[in-house]
Amino acid sequence: MVINIPVSSLRAAIYKKFADLKGKKIGYVKATTAHYFLIKMLAQEGLTLKDVNAVALTIPDGLSAFTRGDLDAWATYGYAIQQAQKDGAKVLKSAKNILSGNFTIVAAPSAIADFLCRIQKSQDWQASHIDAWSKNYAKAIGVDETLVLKEAKEGLKQRRSQVLPIYPQAIASRQDVADTFYRAGVIPTKVNVKPLWDGSFTNAINQCK
Repeated sequence: MVINIPVSSLRAAIYKKFADLKGKKIGYVKATTAHYFLIKMLAQEGLTLKDVNAVALTIPDGLSAFTRGDLDAWATYGYAIQQAQKDGAKVLKSAKNILSGNFTIVAAPSAIADFLCRIQKSQDWQASHIDAWSKNYAKAIGVDETLVLKEAKEGLKQRRSQVLPIYPQAIASRQDVADTFYRAGVIPTKVNVKPLWDGSFTNAINQCK
């Protein structure tokens, strides 16, 4: 989850820090983590989306526009980062310390305890069989295996995926996302996210084997 700059472009030489992107054309994926961390990165420089030419694009359209040099920078995530770097892009700023990495899991009440344990087992298997997982996953989604493997290894290095009981900081991080999107006009009303969280499955998570 980074801002990428086309190294092939002469424009790249003038972008040494994030603040240099003021007034520039930046692609992003609307209402996603890319949208969120772009807003937060701009705020760190005293800027808002109004201070840049922000263009909402899907990842495939964003990659095409970025590769053509139609974008000065691109806020993206996942395998798109590795693909952009493979084509000569460089990372200007990472969202590593902006995104919490927390994601909600939703399932039917009768199935969620077993479902959580299955997720935990799959995450443990992936971490210990990263090469085999990457090979199979790359084939399933039609992405270059080297890109999938690189993304998986970087993900493990940054923050290993795991199922955890609900804790206050997780709720607070999700509330910050909602508040940020509200202030930016992405959502029309202020939202209290706390009622969306259910901590009654903590015992089930702790008993997973």
